[in-house]
Formats: sequence, structure tokens, C-alpha cells
Amino acid sequence: MKVLGIDPGIERLGWGLIEKKDDGIGYLKSGVKKTLKTESPPARLLEIQNFLEELLDRERPEVAAVERLFFSKNVKTALQVSEVRGVILAAAEKAGVAIKEFTPPEVKMALTGYGRAGKKNVAEFLKFSLKLPARKMLDDETDALALALCGIYSRKQ
Repeated sequence: MKVLGIDPGIERLGWGLIEKKDDGIGYLKSGVKKTLKTESPPARLLEIQNFLEELLDRERPEVAAVERLFFSKNVKTALQVSEVRGVILAAAEKAGVAIKEFTPPEVKMALTGYGRAGKKNVAEFLKFSLKLPARKMLDDETDALALALCGIYSRKQ
């Protein structure tokens, strides 16, 4: 089973693809899709939509694990993330990919056993769980891989 984890963001959208086989869970690929602040919000959303549609078509995951907005002090950021989530959910639905949504505390609890774990703790767990490339990853990318692992571990429909 292939699972695509997606960490929504208008400036940086993290994504990570992993696969569960009989012999375990393996890392396939991951990255960060960046958009330019100089572009209009609709143009940035369209760029994200096109990127996701191509990624979903090329990789054909069975599940998309998406971060659900939990809480945000910044209303503007929350609205932008919500718009990106809408694009993500629509692209996954259009591609016929099952969608699983998780809040950050749910991801942290599932992977570390503590819902308030730090990003560093989650990243360390990923290093033990997946054979990651020997390059530095942005938080958006590790968050997406953590979501993908939750997509595999969870029975959530």
C-alpha cells in the first residue's frame, strides 16, 4: 500500500511517499513544493493543484494522509492553510485516492506516544522507522512523512 502524506502550506507544501509491503514500511520519496510570495493567492493555489494532480497521477498512492487544521493563533495563516487543504482534498478525491486526516497531536501521539512531542522528537522517530536519504529535510517534509506513517498505522477511514 502506497501512502502520500501531505503537510498543507501556501508557501511550502510538504509531501512524502512511503509504501507498506509484507517485509515492512519503506521510504519512496519526498519533498517540498514551494510557491512564490510575489504570485497572487489564486495563482499559488492553482500551482499547488497542478503539482498535486501530477504527483497523484504519477505515483498512484492508495491513501492520502492530510494534516487537519487543529488550532492557529494567526487567522490569516489558518485561512490560507484551509484553502490549500481544500485544493489537496479536491485533488485526492478527483484522483480516487482515499483520504485520511490527522491533527498534529494525533500524529505526535501515534508516532511518539506523546501528543505534545516536539518536531525534533517526530523527526527522530522517522529516522528509526524509515531509511531516509542522507540530506537535510525541512520540517514540512518530515511532517508529511509522519502523516504518511499515520496513514499506514491508522484504521481511520
